[in-house]
Amino acid sequence: MLSRAGQPVQLTPKTFQILLVLVRHHKEVVTKDDLMKAVWPDTFVEEANLSRNIFMLRKALGETFQDHQYILTVPGRGYRFAENVRLVPEQEVSIVAAQHSRVQVQVEETKPWAWIAVAVVVLVAMAAGVFKLFVKRPSVLTGHDTVVLADFANSTGDPVFDGTLRQGLAIQLEQSPFLKIMDDAQMQRDLRLMNLQPGAHIGTQVAHDVCVREAGAATIDGAIASLGKSYVITLQATACQEGATLAREQIQVEDKEHVLSALGSAATAMRGKLGESVTSIQRLNRPLEQVTTPSLEALQNYTEGVSVMGPGHFLAAVPLFERAIAIDPKFAMAYYLLGIAVEQAGDMERSAEYAKQAFGLIDRVSEYERAGITAYYYRATGELDKEIDAYRLGVNNYPRYWGFHTQLSLIYIDEGRYDEGLKEGQEAVLLQPDVEPPYRRLLDAYICLDRLPEAMQVAERVRGLGIDGARIHQRFLELAYVQGDREGISREIQWFAGKPEEYLSFGLQAADLNLHGRRRESHELYQRAADTARRMGFRSVADEFEETDARADAFSGNCQTAHRRGSPALALAICGDTAKAEKLAAANSKLFLNGTIWNAVQLPEIQAMIALHGDQPARSIELLASASPYERSYIDAAYLRGLAYLRLHKGVEAAAEFRKIMDHKGANWGATWVHPNWGQYYSLSYLGMARGFALAGESAKAKKAYQDFFELWKNANPDISILKQAKAECARL
Repeated sequence: MLSRAGQPVQLTPKTFQILLVLVRHHKEVVTKDDLMKAVWPDTFVEEANLSRNIFMLRKALGETFQDHQYILTVPGRGYRFAENVRLVPEQEVSIVAAQHSRVQVQVEETKPWAWIAVAVVVLVAMAAGVFKLFVKRPSVLTGHDTVVLADFANSTGDPVFDGTLRQGLAIQLEQSPFLKIMDDAQMQRDLRLMNLQPGAHIGTQVAHDVCVREAGAATIDGAIASLGKSYVITLQATACQEGATLAREQIQVEDKEHVLSALGSAATAMRGKLGESVTSIQRLNRPLEQVTTPSLEALQNYTEGVSVMGPGHFLAAVPLFERAIAIDPKFAMAYYLLGIAVEQAGDMERSAEYAKQAFGLIDRVSEYERAGITAYYYRATGELDKEIDAYRLGVNNYPRYWGFHTQLSLIYIDEGRYDEGLKEGQEAVLLQPDVEPPYRRLLDAYICLDRLPEAMQVAERVRGLGIDGARIHQRFLELAYVQGDREGISREIQWFAGKPEEYLSFGLQAADLNLHGRRRESHELYQRAADTARRMGFRSVADEFEETDARADAFSGNCQTAHRRGSPALALAICGDTAKAEKLAAANSKLFLNGTIWNAVQLPEIQAMIALHGDQPARSIELLASASPYERSYIDAAYLRGLAYLRLHKGVEAAAEFRKIMDHKGANWGATWVHPNWGQYYSLSYLGMARGFALAGESAKAKKAYQDFFELWKNANPDISILKQAKAECARL
């Protein structure tokens, strides 16, 4: 019941539930979608229904059309409860007070609504009252608070505890869906703003200052001391604003070998003292030595690897994770992060191996880690639906963690579902605006959607945050190539110069040269990329660069490179080496038996080119039908279909396929392939469209398309066979 000045005001249950959602998320923007899902979880409702309820709620609270004091509309997003809300302990109840407000909310224990498990009475006081929420059994923290972890005070003199215990504590607390631990990347950014060196010791005062700066709720400080052969571990949670001790836990352990076990027990106890429910802890809690490693030395190397890889330095993290695994061969998370590190390096073969090893040890991880490892395993097998399901489960269990949204964004973009990928990337940035991967996903999506001004805004924001790393600079370079920004291209090439990851820059430069028909220079750069990767120990990366080079030659009309290498299968199929192409395809089918993209796109492309070489263009088009849902990202499918239509003398249909590629230049650069090489399809599509128009009898359009192609290839190597053919065709028009 709602009363104002002592007089009852009727509210429907749904209107009241909307009020509760807004109050519980005070000062936060609650999107319209989230409101509708919370209030009508099992029913589809029109947005107008929500608007009517908001109108009734504002009227009940005494707002006027001109004065929205309590509920503010955020255009294009949702609503925000504008008043301050804070918890004030008072005996067996908690009071939530909103300063400058005349709203008072009282919550008493009962169960008319399962979703909130309380009955609510709202009182709007006309006096100078405050906004109060009475509930039994208050939480010290809420599910919206952020906690900052300090480094452990180590008085033992043993350096193995430095950094290691903080990492162990973070791993144990991250099993909780209730607590949100401040991300280390955000912590490092704050240290820079505080004029402290990256990697500086995070003492109690530094942690407190970061917590206040970021409006966190509490810090957790740890200490370890030795008492002869035994150790004492102490954890203490302190409120950032008031300085009050929220919870404290101390535990003694008999020897060094049991320190991690004791730390896990202390952390679990802290979760309960900080307000997490017993049910939640029982459901999502595994012993620390089981979800990490019983070896302090292995955890020490793992911790260093995490801190190095966080800012984007994946190559430097590889030997650290390798050492962790050498010490403890059953360290599942070390295999998982090693797989991610080598994937960032571009070594998909080794990444798949580590993903499978981590998955084989999945009984030794927490539910939080299980979601990531399971999804990553299905990424290695190519089963995208199962990968999506695993990440969705992670989102449901840990809605405040940004990483699962980031990975969903990557999958959606890889499938050509750019808008969905963008939405997941934006969600990740909202949850964690200080780390690199979500911004990479935003850049991927915006570039693929040809929304280049927004991509530039993201790039400027990333630079302003001081976020760095080879893969984000790869995106900057791709964006510069799409825009033809010579200054930006030069700047990014210079950034890569001399760095271990320079092979990424060489590959992109080679791809741009392909776009302009400069195959000799492109070949040299692909070879430099391959040689650099091979020196770094990434054999499969080097092979991929060389195969990309062979494929580029094949599309230009030169089959010598593919025949000499005996790969890749698509190039061999284009060049008529059917037996070898089929053999390679069969071998790959064993590796990706249920692979989504392999079975829907890549294998049909090889088969389609074999059919085309066998003068079966209609069969080629039929085989490529399965690629249609993914061809926004796998633009080679549209290109090959265009070639088949040309062979069938269907000029209009062929031109339409090539138009798909030309109209979305961003997708030629911006999707999430490890080594982009699609620029060549963009320029060759002008030639394909010219041939299509010529077949359709549209000479003027054909001449225009030929001229556009010649302009792109004005500095091309003159002896490229496809260029010679194009000039002869244009002359005949």
